[in-house]
Amino acid sequence: MSNKNQRDLEKENLHLREQLAKVSFERDKYKKLFEVSGDALSIIDLSSGKFIQCNDSAIKMHGVESKNNFLNLSPSDISPPIQPCGKSSEELATRYVEKAHSDGPQLFQWTHSKIDGTEFPCLVSLSAVQIQEKNLILAIGRDISDLMEVKDQLEAARTNIKHYKAAYQKEKIKFESFVNLAPVGIAVNSLKDGAFHYVNNEFSHITGYTVDEINAIDYWQITPDKYKEQEEKQLLSLVETGRYGPYEKEYINKSGVTFPVRLSGIKVMDENGDDLIWSVVQDTSEQKNTEQQLLNAIEKADLLALRIQLANTSAQIGVWEWDLITGKLFWDELMLTLYGLKKEQFKESYDDWVKAVHPDDIELANAQLKDSIEKGALYEPEFRVVHPDGKIRTLKASARVIRDKWGTPLKVIGVSYDVTDKIQAIETSENARVAAENASKIKSDFLANMSHEIRTPMNAILGGLQLLDNAELSTDLRKILVNATSSAKSLLTIINDILDYSKVESNKIEIEKMPLSIVDILNSVKYDLDALISNQQIDFKIDVSKNFHDNWLGDQVRVKQIILNLASNAVKFTNQGCVKIAVDCIEHKSQQTILIKVEDSGIGMSEEAQGRIFERFSQADTSTTREYGGTGLGMSITISLVKLMGGEIAVNSIKGRGTIIDVTLPLEKTHVAPKKVKAQSCTPPALSGKRILIAEDNKINQMLIKTMLQETESSLVIVENGMLAVDAFKNQPFDLVLMDIHMPVMDGVEALKSIKTLNNSIPIIALTANVMVEDVRQYLKLGFDAHVPKPIELSRLYGTLLEYE
Repeated sequence: MSNKNQRDLEKENLHLREQLAKVSFERDKYKKLFEVSGDALSIIDLSSGKFIQCNDSAIKMHGVESKNNFLNLSPSDISPPIQPCGKSSEELATRYVEKAHSDGPQLFQWTHSKIDGTEFPCLVSLSAVQIQEKNLILAIGRDISDLMEVKDQLEAARTNIKHYKAAYQKEKIKFESFVNLAPVGIAVNSLKDGAFHYVNNEFSHITGYTVDEINAIDYWQITPDKYKEQEEKQLLSLVETGRYGPYEKEYINKSGVTFPVRLSGIKVMDENGDDLIWSVVQDTSEQKNTEQQLLNAIEKADLLALRIQLANTSAQIGVWEWDLITGKLFWDELMLTLYGLKKEQFKESYDDWVKAVHPDDIELANAQLKDSIEKGALYEPEFRVVHPDGKIRTLKASARVIRDKWGTPLKVIGVSYDVTDKIQAIETSENARVAAENASKIKSDFLANMSHEIRTPMNAILGGLQLLDNAELSTDLRKILVNATSSAKSLLTIINDILDYSKVESNKIEIEKMPLSIVDILNSVKYDLDALISNQQIDFKIDVSKNFHDNWLGDQVRVKQIILNLASNAVKFTNQGCVKIAVDCIEHKSQQTILIKVEDSGIGMSEEAQGRIFERFSQADTSTTREYGGTGLGMSITISLVKLMGGEIAVNSIKGRGTIIDVTLPLEKTHVAPKKVKAQSCTPPALSGKRILIAEDNKINQMLIKTMLQETESSLVIVENGMLAVDAFKNQPFDLVLMDIHMPVMDGVEALKSIKTLNNSIPIIALTANVMVEDVRQYLKLGFDAHVPKPIELSRLYGTLLEYE
């Protein structure tokens, strides 16, 4: 071999060795990188499906003991059967390998497992390589367990942040709502320049600015200049202590008016490190007004206390206070005077009071005080006290018990004053009242007795005149008879008025409530006035409204008395024309009321006379009294009866043209039919075959009654007293009894009781000169079936006896 060839061969050999060394270096480099890589590296032979190479990281990551053990595994041995997505690991691995061959390297998250079955997340990269015509897969795996844990923590932190943000927003809304609903102003200002950062609605309200307007101004625009020095002191306190106030100043309202406020606040640093002032502002205008009112009230109270003290001194009213906790009893100077004690004699104890009260009065006064403390009873006793000098005075006390919130009595505060003179005056007045009542009773008894004594002979006079009415007399004698009868009836009217006046004066008239008919009363009044109407030769009309409904509850006798008095006056003072009585129902003071209008065309009255018409013992004028007569009591009695029934009376009259009198009577309605007014008759009843017992002690009246009943064709038995009447009733039967009340031996009432025990069904009629309404009611209540007053009117007697035909 030539040298040249040898040199070329050596040169080529050297080159090959260099190339081999270079290749070996590259191989060793990548092998070393493969082995020391922190990621798990492995190579899979696709033809066998087995690992043909792996590094230490792969062995450690999958928990395999050695490389040989790892290379004996298949990919399915280091993956769970199912991936978290729900698909099989084998299916997904095949898909990723195919895509690595067709599309290039694949990077994805995978769940691997260790030999012990523990699963962990990995980030996997697959790359397809071909070496020496072998299809291989380079798998790179990185355990991302720590990364996933951090990711989960990060997600949790993000979730918490959202939650905190939501909670913060919620609390912020709540706080802002609270602040805006607060009844005081709240403002946030910059400490540096006084600019407003926030104000609530109340602050806007009290300053008069809207929220937007306030945010555009600063604190000093609503603060008067005179408070600058005071503001500097408060700001200095804020800087040094972190708070200021409370202090009082004024704000300037948007309208320019200043108003008082009270402020307090704290210093707060915001998120940028700037100092803010949080202030609470209260409008004290109302409070200032209240304080002023309180001061005024205190001044008034002090003035009132002074006045009360002066009044107490003037009225000699003593003030006392008993502390129930300490037992101390306080008396002022007037109390000492009332008890006749000097200051050194009073030991401020309850026993001082007990010793001073009269021995006969202390038990009751003490018991009342105890009841007031224990039971809350009113304490206003009267008791006597004995002064040290023996003088006895009567005191009146009044007290109230002061209690705590649980009702426990703490003290008793009261007043006392001397009522000795008052008691003596009351005793004097009571004695005078008793004397007056006795005098009134004596007067009433006298008038009643005089009425009885007058009516008894008047019975003979009027009865005789009535019997003569049927006699044949000359014209002159007939006129004399009529005048005598009229005069006798006038005398009876005077007697009745005097008795009624006596009852009115002593307030002894009682108004009963019984069913009555106004129409029946009007007809009865017309009948009673028939003779007077005929004598006056005037028209007399009764007008009952179509709207008027009858049947009322009231006093039939007194209602008739009212109408009869008014109607008889109207007839008496009417010489020509007409007298009309109209009745209607009207609405008066929210109830149905009877309106009775008595209208005449008579002499009328002047305004002065109308003012006196209801006065007792008065008539229109003296000429009226001389011409028409009368006592002047009728209208006085009438208005008294109207007022007793709760009614009203009004007079409208023109002198020379007549009078209208309106009477309203607020009676109650009723559906109960009233008893018919006793009928009167000029025709004697047919009593043939009836036996009548008459008890009458007056011989003249015996003869008069006998004559009056003669035309009834009844059989009469007359006795002189009640005892004889009872004996007669025992000896023979009777159909009817006429019984006088005032008789010797036995009066009519006792005789009634005895006869009723013998025969309770026998009708007994009272004949008496006692004609007072109360007396008549009492007779009917005792058992009399009817009453015929004396002097006896034939029409009344005949009308009563008609019921017993």
